[in-house]
Amino acid sequence: MKRSEIWKVLIFYVVSFAAMAGLMWTVFETFGYSNRNFMIVIAMLLPLSLLFGYILSKVALEPLSVTNDLLERLLKDTLHELNIPLSTIFANVSMLKRKEDDPKKLKRLERIEKAGENLGELYEDLDYFIKKEIGGVELESFDLGKVVERSVAKMEDITGGISIQYRAFGMDITADRRGCQKAVDNLLGNAIKYNRPGGSVWIYEDNGWLVIKDSGVGMDETTLFRIFDRYYQSDLSASGYGIGLHIVKTFCDEHGIEIKIDSKKGEGTTFRLNFASVRR
Repeated sequence: MKRSEIWKVLIFYVVSFAAMAGLMWTVFETFGYSNRNFMIVIAMLLPLSLLFGYILSKVALEPLSVTNDLLERLLKDTLHELNIPLSTIFANVSMLKRKEDDPKKLKRLERIEKAGENLGELYEDLDYFIKKEIGGVELESFDLGKVVERSVAKMEDITGGISIQYRAFGMDITADRRGCQKAVDNLLGNAIKYNRPGGSVWIYEDNGWLVIKDSGVGMDETTLFRIFDRYYQSDLSASGYGIGLHIVKTFCDEHGIEIKIDSKKGEGTTFRLNFASVRR
C-alpha cells in the first residue's frame, strides 16, 4: 500500500473514532448515563460502525484489488505471448534435426530443445498457479507411477553422482495432476540436494504409501517442526527459496493425503505419503 493510502486510512480512522466518541459524550452529557441510554448509543453506533468499516475497507483494499487485477492481466498476456515463440522454437528445431547429420550439431539442437522444454514447464507452472488462484483446477484420473517416472527422468541430469533407486509401480488416483507432479518433484529434488556425495535415493510404493527415502544429512527435531513453513530454510546457503515442502504440504492437505516423516541428523530422511484418500 502506498504511503498516501496509509495516511488516508489513518485520518479516516481518527475522524471516525472522534465522531463516535463525540456522539457518546453528547448523549451521556445531555440525558445522563443509564442502561437505557447506553443501549440507545449502541444502537446508534452500530450502523455508523458498519458504514465506517465499509468505507475504511474500500479505501484500504481497493488499490490492492486494482493492483491484483493489473498483475493478473499482465500474467495472462505474458503467458499468451510466450506460447508463440515456444512453438516457433520447437517447430524449427524439429525441422533442423531432420536435415542434420552432424552428431555435434544434433547435440546442440537437443540442448536447445531441452532448454525450450524447461521454459515450457515454467510456462505450465505459471498457467497452473493462475488457474488455481482464479477458480481452482480440475481433478484428473492418472497413474501416480507415471508421475514418479517423469520426475525421476527430469532429475537424471542434476543428480550429481547421487544414485536413484526406483522401483516401478502403478497406482490409479484422482487428484490435481500438476500439483501432484510438483509435490513429487520437490520431494525428490530435496532428497538429491540434501544428500551426501555418492549417496542414494530410494523411491517405491508400500501398501498405498509413496515412500521417498534418502541417505542424506537428515534433520534435527527443531527443523522437523518448521520444514513445512513457507520460506523456511535450515541451510541458508542452499539454493531455492524454502517453498518446496510448503507446496508439498498444501497439495496433501487439499487432498487429505497423510504425511509421515522419519529423519535423524546424519542418517537421512524418509517421507511417506498415504494416497489412500485419492485412489480409484
